[in-house]
Amino acid sequence: MLSSFKRSFSNLASVCALSPLLSVWDVTVKYKSYEKFFVTARNHMPVLSNDTTSVHPHARRTYQVVVAATRDMGIGKDGKLPWRLPSDLKFFKELTMTTSDPGKKNAVVMGRKTWESIPLMYRPLPGRLNAVLTRSGSFSITSAENVLICGSIQSALELLSEAPYGSSIEKVFVIGGGQILRETLNAPECDAIHVTEIETNIECDTFIPAIDLSLFRPWYLSQPLVENNIRFSFATYVRARNLSTRTPAASSELERNGSSNFNKFEAKSFTFLPKFIFERHDEFA
Repeated sequence: MLSSFKRSFSNLASVCALSPLLSVWDVTVKYKSYEKFFVTARNHMPVLSNDTTSVHPHARRTYQVVVAATRDMGIGKDGKLPWRLPSDLKFFKELTMTTSDPGKKNAVVMGRKTWESIPLMYRPLPGRLNAVLTRSGSFSITSAENVLICGSIQSALELLSEAPYGSSIEKVFVIGGGQILRETLNAPECDAIHVTEIETNIECDTFIPAIDLSLFRPWYLSQPLVENNIRFSFATYVRARNLSTRTPAASSELERNGSSNFNKFEAKSFTFLPKFIFERHDEFA
């Protein structure tokens, strides 16, 4: 656009010599103004690139939720977990610590009360970046290593998309408590929900919404386990993807054969899952 304008300017300058009403000085001033405008506009135009890994400065990371809940979505009582399940703690650690790139780590996002419920000797949770959400200006953490303090889930996700976290953090897991989970469980940024489904009736006083099955599909469900007289299973739900981008042939096939073709047409869209969870889909199918 600027080079075209320069050619037009050259022609216009020639005309000036023939016209007593239009001076070269006037045209030069106007040209310089327009040149500044076009250069400024060009510098602010978005750069089109095939690199889909770049993150917009104001983009927010997506995340996966990790929670243990009863059938009626109870998650706690008196600020604590009303069950003791060693296998669940082992699963939580493996899920939130595993990365495909050994040079990266995952982030766990939690509310202040959840942070304070973790025994002092175990916090911050090792091997992970701990992002603690609080609106209290008086809240402080003596050890700042591997700990971030954020005012909201939105600010945490924005911060985790920026340097240095955008390239050093592989996955983001939201782990509680109730208020945070009520805000994030079915939100658009939630890619997956890993839930330890407690089948035994246990009294709770903190609850979260049910998983919206119009948005999420089951990826994996383990065989039932029993520990400390509590029956439970591990389940993963993933947000349905590519519903609007299927080819006509894929859509027709899905209509004929139902959700059984979830594997064929959509499984490759969920490689963001931890590897051991991603591979368990074959067992479930």
